[in-house]
Amino acid sequence: MKGYKKLMDIVAMVEKTVLVVTMILILVLTVGNVFSRKVIHQSWSFTEELVVAVFVLITLMAAALAARDGELVNLSLIPDRLSVKGQKVLLTINTVLSVAFTAVLFKYGLDKVITQLENGKRTFVLNWPEWIFWSFVPIGAACMVLHIIEYFVDYCAKSKKDKEEQEK
Repeated sequence: MKGYKKLMDIVAMVEKTVLVVTMILILVLTVGNVFSRKVIHQSWSFTEELVVAVFVLITLMAAALAARDGELVNLSLIPDRLSVKGQKVLLTINTVLSVAFTAVLFKYGLDKVITQLENGKRTFVLNWPEWIFWSFVPIGAACMVLHIIEYFVDYCAKSKKDKEEQEK
């Protein structure tokens, strides 16, 4: 269990680094484009392509990191009224459905990447292969699956530890 947690801490650290770098990239590109349009009167047409693609990556990775701590948006109306055992059952159902949804997202994202690789389609402005941008979907989905499962395992381990402490 400790090895798994260390591995997940490394994954989270890489994700946080990617988030910081991509946020700085978006900031520089967006501010640079605004400055270029207002001062030089020329637009950086490539910024829209990059910013939109990177926003997909940022959104999915941030959701994955939120799932790691159980901070994804949810309605606590029902869980708050349940017993601890009921909450665990509900979390199990939630985890299964979340992993299923994210697995579907991963599958369709990967299918799109493979299709783009086979077709050799390229972006309009940068003329980069489109599969590069579409790869952000399965990467983000894989991170989400890992962290959803991590939160569930941590919750169950915490519940087990709490139960053992109550028995003492």
